[in-house]
Amino acid sequence: MYKVIVSPRAWDDFFEIFDYISRDNRDAAARFCDALLNHVDLLGTFPHIGVVSGQRPNVRSVLHTPVRIYYRIDDSRECVEIIHFWHTARRNPVI
Repeated sequence: MYKVIVSPRAWDDFFEIFDYISRDNRDAAARFCDALLNHVDLLGTFPHIGVVSGQRPNVRSVLHTPVRIYYRIDDSRECVEIIHFWHTARRNPVI
């Protein structure tokens, strides 16, 4: 099992998503963000499940519609670093 680390920038993205959804429905925001974190937990077990980013070969992503989770894998340390939670309607982030 790989350790999962969420970067401060990714936490900012996460809470921005939660706040945005909460404006309409706080319970829906909590359910969506819980599901998003379940995807993050899955990366601890299956770190190579995501697709390699076309921009950077050392960055992968998985989709939890409509949010793409960008991350890096460090196999030598057995850890996954979450870089961004990014809404797919937005332009791709600078990674």
